[in-house]
Amino acid sequence: MLSTLRIRHIGVIDDATLEFGPGFTALTGETGAGKTMIVTGLSMLLGNRLDRGRAGTASSVDGVIAIAGHTTLAAGIDELGAEVEDEEVLISRRVTKDGRSRAHIGGVPVPIGTLAGLVGSAVTVHGQMDQQRLRGPDPQREALDTFAISSIGGPLRAHRELWEERRALVAQRDELAQLLQERTRRGELLRSALEQIEAVDPQPGEDEELRAELERLGHAVELRGAAQQSSLALVGDDGPSAASLIDLAAGSVTAAARTDAALAPLAERLESTRLDISDIAADLSRYADDIDASPGRLDAANERLHELTLLLRDTGAALPGAVDMTSLLEVSARAAADLDRYDGAQERHDEVQERLDALESRLDEAAAALTAARREAAGRLADAVEEELRELEMPQASIRVDVTEHAPREHGRDAVAILIAPHPGAEHLPVATSASGGELSRVMLALEVALASSREDRSAAPVFVFDEIDAGIGGRAALAVGQRLAQLARHAQVIVVTHLPQVAAHATTHLQIVKTAGEERTSSTVESLDRDGRIRELARMLAGDDGSRTAREHAAELLDQSQATVAG
Repeated sequence: MLSTLRIRHIGVIDDATLEFGPGFTALTGETGAGKTMIVTGLSMLLGNRLDRGRAGTASSVDGVIAIAGHTTLAAGIDELGAEVEDEEVLISRRVTKDGRSRAHIGGVPVPIGTLAGLVGSAVTVHGQMDQQRLRGPDPQREALDTFAISSIGGPLRAHRELWEERRALVAQRDELAQLLQERTRRGELLRSALEQIEAVDPQPGEDEELRAELERLGHAVELRGAAQQSSLALVGDDGPSAASLIDLAAGSVTAAARTDAALAPLAERLESTRLDISDIAADLSRYADDIDASPGRLDAANERLHELTLLLRDTGAALPGAVDMTSLLEVSARAAADLDRYDGAQERHDEVQERLDALESRLDEAAAALTAARREAAGRLADAVEEELRELEMPQASIRVDVTEHAPREHGRDAVAILIAPHPGAEHLPVATSASGGELSRVMLALEVALASSREDRSAAPVFVFDEIDAGIGGRAALAVGQRLAQLARHAQVIVVTHLPQVAAHATTHLQIVKTAGEERTSSTVESLDRDGRIRELARMLAGDDGSRTAREHAAELLDQSQATVAG
């Protein structure tokens, strides 16, 4: 239930707070007072754009909704971690001065799509040109499913479960089919490349190591000379060397340390340095001896590097992305894994196709059961809508609900169309295109009443907002619309913007949009009317003058009769 709505700076409304009753709330007021702005505000809570804001002024709408029984809304709020107080949640929408929009549910910022999905699960707005239930086959199918949920719900769930299983199998089959195509196209190419790699047997980083070795071998004489000269400078026998000088220093400091123990650590460091110099000299000598230990090494290294270069080039088409031996081996490992997948792909593909064929048979049976349930329910829905239309002054109207074949989808293979023949002998035609404006409003109302009356769960009463559903009708038909709105309000919360007193008189809560003309601009506020206030407003709606005694007497009589009907 929508308990409170606050609207700021939308159209002529500066700041208005509306307190809705649990049943039927009527919104009335003079032309231009801003009745439609209320619907605009409600539509903003459903994610719609604001097209009647004020330039340079921020607009906002806040609504408080009771979430008890609304499964989708409650689950979404729980997932968001939104704040709930006394089983109610605050829904807010802001449009800034520069047109940017912000939405919050229970204090949590949400995208507009989330706002529309969650609030839309509890609130339905029917605009003057927006009979959503009647506009297309999908809404009409959903209406039929909602009406007969007890008989259609089971087959529908069964079909959806099988459809999801089929969707997963089709995706798996298509992936395997693509794999088989790749196997035909790439399989032999990959095998040839992997055989080449196995024959050459490259090692990670081997090509880089060979290039470094060839660089050394190309400067062998220079490198060997430098190593030998350095070794002689450290430990050479001809002339003074670093090692001989260190020996002299170590001997002197060691001898002195016998007199002063403070020199002992320095003597130890000199001894360590002497050993390090000896080791370095030995390593330099070995480097000089080994740098050209194999006279044919330069040729062998060049030959091996050439072999690796050819391998990289020859496997490039099958193994793209490899730039050296390390990356080539990484790519080849992935290629080997692909080959393993290719080898079992045909068997897996055949297995999935076999499961899919078996599932198609079960899906056909489920779709047939769903079609049968819908066709059985179609007649009951047509009868229920016809019965409501008789109460709405369309006693000769004939409704037919056709269930015809459609391409298979998640919710079956049925297309549903609601057809109307306004009078005997007339051809049944689609209601959305053949009914007049007044007839279409009444058919839509009849459908909503039938759907609401069929609901088994009364705790999740939906909120219906009708913007001038009575457009194009009057007299007895208007009185009938008021009665049926009151009937709908027994199973749902109904909020109606109306210009007809026959409709407003049936409301349990009556709100008046009051227009105040100022020197610079006109603004509007909202007043909740007591009995006297309702009589004055109904008199204005009846005669255009709330001061007329006759109009007031007529208004009081209309109110009393309507309320007696509601109570009965």
